[in-house]
Amino acid sequence: MTYDLHSSKDGYTGENSPLYEGPSDHGISAYLNVDYIMTYWKNHRADPKKLIVGFPTYGQTFTLSDPSDNGIGAYTISAGQTEKHTYEKGLWAYYEICNFLNQGATEKWNAPQEVPYAFRNTEWVGYDNVKSFQIKPQWLKDNNLGGAVVWPLNMNDFTGSFCNQGSFPLTSTLKKALNVHCPCYEASYCDEF
Repeated sequence: MTYDLHSSKDGYTGENSPLYEGPSDHGISAYLNVDYIMTYWKNHRADPKKLIVGFPTYGQTFTLSDPSDNGIGAYTISAGQTEKHTYEKGLWAYYEICNFLNQGATEKWNAPQEVPYAFRNTEWVGYDNVKSFQIKPQWLKDNNLGGAVVWPLNMNDFTGSFCNQGSFPLTSTLKKALNVHCPCYEASYCDEF
């Protein structure tokens, strides 16, 4: 599994599904990234074509101890607040993250780990977006891995009304990046994925 790599149980902020190790990662955190996990399995004789990379359509949320300390590794006091659609403390769907951004949250790109995070006041979320869904498939192809799995499909912006990136922006980006052709019978249905 290459997501849920950090959560509010850690006591500090961290990305849900970072591609690479970050500069502040130490101890076990140095192993909590997609590249390390897949390299580990390849080094232990797993067939790369049987390794599937997970792509999450949600983010892990945190409540910051100090709103002025809002980067990776900032101390936290709990999981982030619940949102009106997922109703789960510590987890927001991609469309809820877009809503958070639309309400004035600051978005930062975590270049060493190739994923974004966002914050406003004491709320913090680490997640994937369209940009990271373009970068990770290229890494997947460069490493000759077997493919991708998206979890869960229903947390993508399926209506296109929250993120202003069209319907299913994450899965559409992944499909294009991996050059996937849908074997559906109705082309209009296929265009949604």
